[in-house]
Amino acid sequence: MRHGSNKSKKPLTIPKHNMLGKGLLKKLVRDAKLSVEEFNELL
Repeated sequence: MRHGSNKSKKPLTIPKHNMLGKGLLKKLVRDAKLSVEEFNELL
């Protein structure tokens, strides 16, 4: 999914699994350009 107003940002694909491994989750957070602390604040 891509936000219509900003086409310069790359889409981030999140797998639809019941559980994500911690390595995959860390990679997704890193790909989203968030720190672990920023991610935790969004939860």
